Amino acid sequence: MELTEHDNFAETLAREIKQPIDIGSNKDAAKTRIALPPGWHLEEKDDSKLLPTPLRKYAKVRVRDTESFIEYMKRHGSLTDSTVWCLADYTQGRIAFTGIVNDHGEDADKAAWRDHLVHFSPAFSEEWNRWTGFHKKPMSQTDFASFIEDNLRDIASVEGSGLPTGSAMLEMALSFEATQDMRFKSAIRLSNGGVNLSFVQDDDAQTLQKMAVFERFAIGIPVFWSGDPYQVDARLRYRVRDGKLNFWYELVRTDKILEAASSTVIATIKDKTGAPFFFGEPFIS
Repeated sequence: MELTEHDNFAETLAREIKQPIDIGSNKDAAKTRIALPPGWHLEEKDDSKLLPTPLRKYAKVRVRDTESFIEYMKRHGSLTDSTVWCLADYTQGRIAFTGIVNDHGEDADKAAWRDHLVHFSPAFSEEWNRWTGFHKKPMSQTDFASFIEDNLRDIASVEGSGLPTGSAMLEMALSFEATQDMRFKSAIRLSNGGVNLSFVQDDDAQTLQKMAVFERFAIGIPVFWSGDPYQVDARLRYRVRDGKLNFWYELVRTDKILEAASSTVIATIKDKTGAPFFFGEPFIS
């Protein structure tokens, strides 16, 4: 603790008169500062928690949805003393908001404590977590078929786009399951952008089975929990190793999809809180 001239004088006086001395107690803050023997150091005691009510508001809370964030800021904040900060990294899949209820205002002579905070990170939907979780992860023929079946309702067909329907993807998935014990023979690219894969039975080299693999498909899923769905394009990939196929998919520009979904949340928070809005990090300790 840094001592002032007043503090040094009090300690010297305490040594002379051999008894504790009250130094600059703040009755409004329920704080007492006393010089104590034997080393005559200063000790500060804070009894503010014994008061009937706190001297001022401060809190650190975390809410789970946009409306709760907005309502908290409106309940406790003001247009002159509150700010909202947005930390967005779409390539890393992160978006978070911090509301500072008692932030510094425009008046340079009126500082604030900046310790009444509300945090909010929009929760991603289960569909978004599932599809992004398996992005670029190779799967065996059987595992890929199971994945497609489990998430079939997410597959979206856009009229006139040439992308496969959910039923076509299901048929493809079932074909994968039917050929799981076969050996890969060849792949021929089709005029419609798909790929024709040929398989032969291990015990009958003359038996051929063919199935069309779609090179591109689309899914329609919400980015955030309870949010609107967005179309996400995907590329289907495969690799042959030791006569067996591994499949995976690559989602196209998920950062742009996240940015589009986040812009809706940002616009809502800006409009309904009315507080000054900043992109960045407030560095609150």
